[in-house]
Amino acid sequence: MSAPILHNSARVLEFDALRELLRGYATSPPGKSRISALAPSTDCVWIGEQQELTAEVREFRRVGGRFDFSGLLDITRLVEKSRIAGATLETTEIRDVLALVDRAAEWREIALHPPASMRTEWRRVFTLSQGIADFTEFLRYFRNKIEPDGTLDDRASPELARIRREIERQRRLIQESLRGYLRRLAEGGAVQDELITIRGERFVIPVKIEQKRRVQGVVHGASSSGQTVFVEPLETIEQNNELVRLLDDEQAEIHRILLEMTRRIGEKAEAIRVSAEVLGGLELQFAKARFAEDYNCVPVK
Repeated sequence: MSAPILHNSARVLEFDALRELLRGYATSPPGKSRISALAPSTDCVWIGEQQELTAEVREFRRVGGRFDFSGLLDITRLVEKSRIAGATLETTEIRDVLALVDRAAEWREIALHPPASMRTEWRRVFTLSQGIADFTEFLRYFRNKIEPDGTLDDRASPELARIRREIERQRRLIQESLRGYLRRLAEGGAVQDELITIRGERFVIPVKIEQKRRVQGVVHGASSSGQTVFVEPLETIEQNNELVRLLDDEQAEIHRILLEMTRRIGEKAEAIRVSAEVLGGLELQFAKARFAEDYNCVPVK
């Protein structure tokens, strides 16, 4: 944009109030940021391009076209971090990046195949949308690997799936051993409750404080009342050790996966950054289109 008008003229035009009103039509931080950066201009070429963009989006909306920008976040910091060798994004951060890339890919398809019922040429929007790269292979790699809550799915890698199966098997073995042990202790009234709990990733059983000497094992703390201690019986210590080892293996594999995912994002960092800018620019146009519809605006001739 060039030739911005003087600040005093902007105040007379109440441009700040208008811009704030327009911000209410945006739902995502990238879109709101683009609106906040708007400044009045006397550049007739730029003004004409902006009016054409808004007109094309209005026509898209008129024939039933819709696009949802809600939920998109400012991923600038995350994309920059992914460029650093050896950096690791958290699963929730990777999920946020993928959400934006997926939405960009969705819009790319719309831009390539606009509704046939549109009466105006899809020219300015198509040009703007060309900044979005083809992320087909990139998204295919990540598909089904991250759950909506940000945890890694078992399908993130065959090794992760194997380790998690072993963890579940080991947990069942420990619980079976402890249930049998609990039944024997219950007959003598040594246990506080016939239940199994976890302290520091190790399965333990609650034992009445006065019966603690009857249970050989390692104490892992006491209840808030002090009437119960949590004991890891000697016969399950090795089983718990194996479980802890498997949990360590799981964390190591998760770290390896996140390193690889972050590296792949880093490889596409510039394309993702550009796509994020395009989506921000598109939401600006959608906000202008909705504003124009609500206030019956017409292009300046």
